Amino acid sequence: MAGMSVFRSKRFKAWYKALRDKEKRIVDVRVTLVRELGLLNKYKELDRKLSLYEFKWGSGMRVYFSLLKDEEGGFMLLLTGGNKNSQSADITASKNLIIKAVKGIKK
Repeated sequence: MAGMSVFRSKRFKAWYKALRDKEKRIVDVRVTLVRELGLLNKYKELDRKLSLYEFKWGSGMRVYFSLLKDEEGGFMLLLTGGNKNSQSADITASKNLIIKAVKGIKK
């Protein structure tokens, strides 16, 4: 898992752009731990079938991501982000993004 590629959905990019610098640093550190070291710490599995996970931290903010595989190996797909209030909608959107991504991989 270490050294894996990281891809960001358009939805994630828009959410990330609106974050404060401190919040961006938190997201970046967590993603780097996975990408460079293969460490998944402080995460929660939301859907094993779809490989959907979330990072969350004290302020209630969340990042939804998936760990997927293609012919080149494993990669991390950053799906979206949000907070406790938008959690249900964010999980639904994340599941739809995973399904769309998997269809693209299989083509």
